[in-house]
Amino acid sequence: MTIPFQWKNCYADVASSGYGQIARAFLKEVVEPSLSALQAQLESWSRSDDPGAPFAQSDTEVLLHATTLAFCLAIQSMWERQVRTYLRGCAEELRPGSAFAKRVMTERWEGIDRLFYDLRGISLTKFEAYGDLDLLQLLGNACRHGDGPSARKLWDQHPDLWPQRKPSPSLFDDDTPAMPGPQSIDAIVLSQDLIRRFADAIASFWDDAEYIYLESIEQKHASVEAKLVTMRLARATRDVAMASNLSSNIRT
Repeated sequence: MTIPFQWKNCYADVASSGYGQIARAFLKEVVEPSLSALQAQLESWSRSDDPGAPFAQSDTEVLLHATTLAFCLAIQSMWERQVRTYLRGCAEELRPGSAFAKRVMTERWEGIDRLFYDLRGISLTKFEAYGDLDLLQLLGNACRHGDGPSARKLWDQHPDLWPQRKPSPSLFDDDTPAMPGPQSIDAIVLSQDLIRRFADAIASFWDDAEYIYLESIEQKHASVEAKLVTMRLARATRDVAMASNLSSNIRT
């Protein structure tokens, strides 16, 4: 029998218990209604016979794009603030009097995984949601800073976010076809489904953190044991599904 991963529980684990729900509520109560309203406006203008409809539709498309980028940045900021606050609480309890708490709040994001491992004994990369959270972090930086290193890295790793990729001028004098080159963050296309994935990834991360917290309780109440039975079953089902999808992808 594999022993579940455990860490030393902190009050920060209790304080972070609502973080996932906050992400879900932000998506449901703020993001989705706003984007759906703008989508409805676009559809209305596209059917309108008003002479000014094409201009209003164009303006609404620009607003929808800017709003989607803003929500992406807001969700990324929420995630980063949550994980830094969580680690600061762990540092204050596990390393009192050290510089860890200050480092957590000032460290560049690239160093947060190392601090997380130092304080919790597990890497962020081990969490199922890491892939989407890593994309969210990169995308948030690109949205915040515009065209620059983050946008270029995003282009290199996720060119599919630019479905209307245009070829860059050829660097050769012959007939070598021009290949798509890095394009502005303003041309990126973010779907509502992708924004939903990001919120779900944040919630998934904190669900996994709660699972580790419960497994790490030495003397478990019957209600905790019952909850863990349900969580273990859900995780086992998830792992089987992931393995099945991986096997299918390998065969194709």
